[in-house]
Amino acid sequence: EKNGTMVKFIPDEHLFVGYSFQMEIVESMMKNYSYLKKGLTLNFNGTSYKSENGLLDLIKDNISETPLYEPIHLKGDDIEVVITHTNQYGEEYYSFVNGQHTIQGGTHQSAFREAFGKTIKEYYNKNGMELSDIRSGLVAAVAVSVQDPVFESQTKVKLGSKDMGPDGPTIAKFVGDFVKKEVDNYLHKNLEVADIMLKKIQESEKERKAIAGVTKLARERAKKANLHN
Repeated sequence: EKNGTMVKFIPDEHLFVGYSFQMEIVESMMKNYSYLKKGLTLNFNGTSYKSENGLLDLIKDNISETPLYEPIHLKGDDIEVVITHTNQYGEEYYSFVNGQHTIQGGTHQSAFREAFGKTIKEYYNKNGMELSDIRSGLVAAVAVSVQDPVFESQTKVKLGSKDMGPDGPTIAKFVGDFVKKEVDNYLHKNLEVADIMLKKIQESEKERKAIAGVTKLARERAKKANLHN
């Protein structure tokens, strides 16, 4: 609101000798807070940070390659998830807990990775589908709200909590149930996205097998060369 609270912080020069602010870090935090609190405007050094679409804006602002399909944006009580695939290698995650950017992931990110892979495998009903192929090129953001979160270090970059709160459920079950229900429902309602995702997974499988074949051939040739020498 226009008559909101102003907070000032002035470091003590006797404790923080010769201090300076790393502005790129502060600006990155401002952007993240705006994504997590959509509709809220944050003013910092004359620059306004505001997001109307939450984590969806985060993915669109940070994704380095063109997404293969429109990012899937799913929201529920205490959880928000955005998912898409690109042609890049590996997996890319942006995870948050209670507004804290957990750059090293943690139990919530692990739960999401496992649940997404399992849900996709079940949706296509392909037992031989590899999880690495499903998640190859995956770009995702996940934010959860946990009661009294426990982090693995003082810097709060990795969540260690097992439960959403004292009365449960576990983070694995909470995230897993949400992903399974919402992702499965989305794919059934958006068959074009499901087709694109399947083609991407099949392409990743072909690439993995091709690389494995080349690696095997190289090992065999190296072995023969060693024997000859």
